[in-house]
Amino acid sequence: LIGNFDNLSSRASISPFSFSRRHNVVLRRTRSPRICAMAKELHFNKDGSAIKKLQTGVNKLADLVGVTLGPKGRNVVLESKYGSPKIVNDGVTVAKEVELEDPVENIGAKLVRRAAAKTNDLAGDGTTTSVVLAQGLIAEGVKVVAAGAIPVLITRGIEKTAKALV
Repeated sequence: LIGNFDNLSSRASISPFSFSRRHNVVLRRTRSPRICAMAKELHFNKDGSAIKKLQTGVNKLADLVGVTLGPKGRNVVLESKYGSPKIVNDGVTVAKEVELEDPVENIGAKLVRRAAAKTNDLAGDGTTTSVVLAQGLIAEGVKVVAAGAIPVLITRGIEKTAKALV
């Protein structure tokens, strides 16, 4: 074939007219312009800054949620753009309301927020404890990975320990 095929894009589709009984995916070449849009930012950990920012986000959220821990846990005032502020002492409620300005730090906060939400769904309580435990696990995990440990083996060890404890 001779010609310039730079502006062609490939599309996979399911064909209602299958060519054989086993193959019903057809690859078509169409002349449509390629749309290149950056939907997400990529952050690489060349100098360790991405891990530090993720851990900073985890620490910020865990420190906010951690004050609600225990029978003498303190209340947190959540400011609302609309309406009056809320006074809560529930870890998952505080975690849901926190949004950090730095996008990488916010990803770290989202990781811990997900742990709190999962704990709330499964147990209905203990969300603050799970956030504080997640903070500790992440802090120690970052230390041992920086020392040269293999992350997959760390994960397996945590999973085995969790099974033995529960």
